[in-house]
Amino acid sequence: MTVDRRVSSIESSFKMEGMPFDAECRQRVRNVLVKKVSAADAISELNKKYRVSKKQVEGSRV
Repeated sequence: MTVDRRVSSIESSFKMEGMPFDAECRQRVRNVLVKKVSAADAISELNKKYRVSKKQVEGSRV
């Protein structure tokens, strides 16, 4: 599957869940898929952007 198709598939999943998926998200996903940035780094950046606390992140790992 090509990178563009994978990005599109991920975008569709976000939309089905009612979650926002803008151009910035699209670029982050593309960067992860082509290994320009690790998934952990991308998640960390998003957590900082949306001010997700460590306590919230740890609580979601059930």
